[in-house]
Amino acid sequence: MTDKTDKQAALEWKLRVSPRARYARLLIKPYGGLEVVIPPRFPRAQIPSLVARHADWARHQLDKQARLRQSISLPRQLTLAFDNSTTRVLYASESLAYNYDLFGGQSTEHILIEGDTQQQQISELRAWIRQRAKTLLPPLLQKMARQTGLEYRRVTIRSQKTRWGSCSSRGQISLNDQLLFLPAPTVEYLMIHELCHTRHLNHSRDYWRLVESLSPDYRSHEKLLGRSRDLVPEWFLMDLYR
Repeated sequence: MTDKTDKQAALEWKLRVSPRARYARLLIKPYGGLEVVIPPRFPRAQIPSLVARHADWARHQLDKQARLRQSISLPRQLTLAFDNSTTRVLYASESLAYNYDLFGGQSTEHILIEGDTQQQQISELRAWIRQRAKTLLPPLLQKMARQTGLEYRRVTIRSQKTRWGSCSSRGQISLNDQLLFLPAPTVEYLMIHELCHTRHLNHSRDYWRLVESLSPDYRSHEKLLGRSRDLVPEWFLMDLYR
């Protein structure tokens, strides 16, 4: 990844060559600034003019991200709807006396966040969520597979930006670690949804018949999933890129 500077637009940007990219595009990363993503064969000489054409948009988005970073407050406790748990958060950058007075001493279950910057602290918080998801979600998927009689090959836990889960043609299921912010019944439905894809890798009538036979109230869960991004804290989504 190489740093470049477009003098005409007075914008700093980073270049990323992606074999998956079909066309050149600009991305604004909350902690990474402006990124130019191009396919391998895109002419490098055209990049400065591409950035210049979208300079006003880029400046606006960069300013917006800067304001968002300033407005986000990091949590004093993590509450997970999935298992109704609450874990207190201590920040090493603050005085230990303040932390212990606030949370009742070292004996209280807590997470110690050691990073100095907001980005480092968010990264540690997200890593804790990811590890908790790896502990809690796979056993539930195994349970749902036994209950439904549907088999899968393996499961992975990821931080996905747009999907709560997915299933490949090989029966590999991927689950979003943000499911921990959702209530358990909806998470169970999401797992049924993905397990049904091991039999029907589509959303055909047969697929939805199978879903309904295993989860008669699936429509209510689908509605909740559609608006559940609001249940994920802003600090978690701040630097979320697949």
